[in-house]
Amino acid sequence: MKEYEIIFASCNLSFYAKRITAYIVEPDVINQHTGLLHFAHGWGGNRYGYREMQRELADRFNLLCVATEYRQSGYDFDADTGLGAYVPYDASHYQVIDCLNAVRRMLEIYPGIDRRRIMAFGASQGGHISLLMAIFCPDTFACVIASSPITYLDPTICGWAGRDFSEDEKAIRDVVRMADRIKCPVALNHGTSDETVPHEHTGLLASALQSMGKTVRVRYYEGADHALSPVTDRAKAALEIAGDWLEKSMNTARDDFKQGSKIVIGCVTKSFVLDWSKPIDDFSLACWQ
Repeated sequence: MKEYEIIFASCNLSFYAKRITAYIVEPDVINQHTGLLHFAHGWGGNRYGYREMQRELADRFNLLCVATEYRQSGYDFDADTGLGAYVPYDASHYQVIDCLNAVRRMLEIYPGIDRRRIMAFGASQGGHISLLMAIFCPDTFACVIASSPITYLDPTICGWAGRDFSEDEKAIRDVVRMADRIKCPVALNHGTSDETVPHEHTGLLASALQSMGKTVRVRYYEGADHALSPVTDRAKAALEIAGDWLEKSMNTARDDFKQGSKIVIGCVTKSFVLDWSKPIDDFSLACWQ
């Protein structure tokens, strides 16, 4: 098993440039059946948050495991501890693009892996980001697993971010509102005693997906907190709800990066546009119109 890091220039605002670091765990053998599983850490976390889970799943499911440390968190915030987040905070917008560009960069490095087996896992804000990844790249993912996820910006989360959000900014971060754009299977779990992100976040999304006939699995852990303790932990819960998906799930569409897809998402007063034909570090890859 090989472990290393990559650094790349992700899509940046014209006035804000940030190089992104991702931590990689490879399976012992990479072949045409090797898939890719992206891990998104939580608010203020860093790229090492799921290191043991990456190590466990890489060989078990023949997955290239990629954990992106997106902007404004972790070692970007505190070079010594790797913990904490900037305020004001972007709250799952450009961070999503950082994570998608990490996937894209790994596909460039390993062009021979199985692009039908691209998957995403995250918890808390990482769950939010993983779900938004499936919205921003609707033809790319074989499945998404989200544990205790944020699914929209409620007043508490806006308070954490330390700034005001326009209605358009809230809309582009609202997974429940955009649930119809998710094409891949989604697995959700949440503790009923979560005091950080109430389990209603999962409930609203699950109901929306189910009402649209989407493939969704939902599990609540009675009495569990944000980390699913003391009932279980996030790694075990992911395997319980979607271990078979990690092994067998495949996306039959041509992925958005290969297509060079142009994604237009209508919000309130304007639309958010993603052009996946643009280079990774092109700040015009993502814009409002």
